[in-house]
Amino acid sequence: MRDKPHVLLVDDEEPMLDWLSLLLEENGYMVTCFANPTDALNWATENSLQVLVTDIRMPGMTGLELFSEMRKLNPEIAGILITAFSSVETAVKAIRSGVEDYLVKPFKADQLLLAIEKALNQRQVKTENKRLHTELKKEFDFSGIVGASKPMLELLESVRKVADQPSTVLISGESGTGKELIAKALHYNSHRAGKPFLGVNCGSLSKDLLESELFGHMKGSFTGAHRDKEGLMISAGEGTFFLDEISEMDRELQVKLLRALQERHVRPVGGNTTIPFKARLVCATNRDLERLVANSEFREDLFYRLNVIPLRVPPLRERRDDIRPLVDFFIKRNAFEKTFSEETLEILENRSWPGNVRELENLVERLCVMTAEETITPEHHPAHFRGARRTEASEERRNGEHSILPQNLEEVEKAWVLYTLNHRARGNKTKAAELLGINPSTLHRKLDKYGLR
Repeated sequence: MRDKPHVLLVDDEEPMLDWLSLLLEENGYMVTCFANPTDALNWATENSLQVLVTDIRMPGMTGLELFSEMRKLNPEIAGILITAFSSVETAVKAIRSGVEDYLVKPFKADQLLLAIEKALNQRQVKTENKRLHTELKKEFDFSGIVGASKPMLELLESVRKVADQPSTVLISGESGTGKELIAKALHYNSHRAGKPFLGVNCGSLSKDLLESELFGHMKGSFTGAHRDKEGLMISAGEGTFFLDEISEMDRELQVKLLRALQERHVRPVGGNTTIPFKARLVCATNRDLERLVANSEFREDLFYRLNVIPLRVPPLRERRDDIRPLVDFFIKRNAFEKTFSEETLEILENRSWPGNVRELENLVERLCVMTAEETITPEHHPAHFRGARRTEASEERRNGEHSILPQNLEEVEKAWVLYTLNHRARGNKTKAAELLGINPSTLHRKLDKYGLR
């Protein structure tokens, strides 16, 4: 049986207590009554409650003072103040003290019941937000990042050093290595953890739409701009703003971003004035920005503005010691009741993993979902995984001394793209591109190439 919400009633008028307690008990609440606020406070030190309903004017202690003391005992308690002497000043004090509602006598029974229901809902939302924030911080805490290999330990040590700094960070790494995870680790392990973490993928939006998302726009500045809109760089407040796939940003927009970073102000689309922003900027790219600069595909001045603190996320082939812990992590996170045989794990350790951690995660999920047996063996793997062994030849091919057969890689990529699109994204190309860690335009090119459109 679900526990009834516990309401504490405090009022120096006995008839009012009798009426309120009867009303609440008839509506399913557990009720405790006190005519003396000091007695109520003493009782609360050893008992739990969800809602305090108290009169404001009482001998010995006001309702506001009682609520304040109750909050010290239980910060999540919801408060409703009632009074026969209404004034604007008292109402303002009540709201500023954090109470959920303020009722003036005489009030209707429905008003009180609605106020309590609303207070309990608000309390539940606050509790849930607190729980989610705790889980988020735990997920992106250093201890929540799976990796004990030397390259990962070096990366996490760098993250530790720069997390609290205001400097712009540029995270580089191949698709699927976990660049956004590192960006969130920077945020949630800094003094900004309680502030917003907002981000946008530069490759998923057109130039005009991306500019509006970054800087905001004024009403009437373009067709469909029916109201003023605040840009994400402003909305991030004193938190972190994450620009993923920064290499895909249009060159004209690169100029505007550079100016914004230099001046620490943004100009909304169609606006005549600039607005200051305080968020820390973290960028990520899976391309070689220095090569793009050399080829005049990315602005050199913006590159140096972004590359203040460079962090490189190693590909999975450089951190093979993390493969087994990652497999365990993915199994436990999804509550799969599966185990991987030793031979299966050896096969995974011998892979080159062009899709990196995301590819490993997708494979683990696929094997756990599609395998009926409790133990996953090499027979359950896709054909191209079976019999893989790390040899000198494969090591040389991985290091670029010999070429990997293109037909094998092409078939691997084609099968995985098709599986992700049809089974994981349910035919949604935008979602499939996100899961694969590529831009939608890249996905369309691959589908055309393999005749999958």
